[in-house]
Amino acid sequence: MAKLIQTHEGINLREYPLSKTVTTLGRRPDNDIQIEDVAVSGRHAQFLRQPSEYLQGHFDFYIEDLKSTNGTKINDAAVQKQLLKHGDIIQVGKHTFLYDSGEAVNHERTAIYLPEG
Repeated sequence: MAKLIQTHEGINLREYPLSKTVTTLGRRPDNDIQIEDVAVSGRHAQFLRQPSEYLQGHFDFYIEDLKSTNGTKINDAAVQKQLLKHGDIIQVGKHTFLYDSGEAVNHERTAIYLPEG
C-alpha cells in the first residue's frame, strides 16, 4: 500500500497510508493528515488515488496543491499537480514527506516504460 513517511533529518517520524481516493493534508483538524504549523494552510494539499492507465489493478497517486499560501514542493520544485513517483520528497511548510509507492522494487523483472505527460 502506498504511504507517506514524515521525516526529519533522515529519521522517520510517522507513516500515513494513502488508502482513500482523496487524502487531505493541512492545518485544520478535519484533514486526514493534520499538520499543526502556521506555514501550512488550513487545506494545503490533497493526494488523489486513480486507477493506472497502463497497469490493471494498480493505482497512480497524484499530489495537488489546493492554492496554499506557501505552496507545495516535490524534489525542491514547486508544483500545482503532479504524479508521484516512488522516492519523491514532498515539502509542505517545514515538513518533509517521502512517498513510498508500496511496491517492492525488483530489478530482475522487465521494466515498463511509461512516458511522462
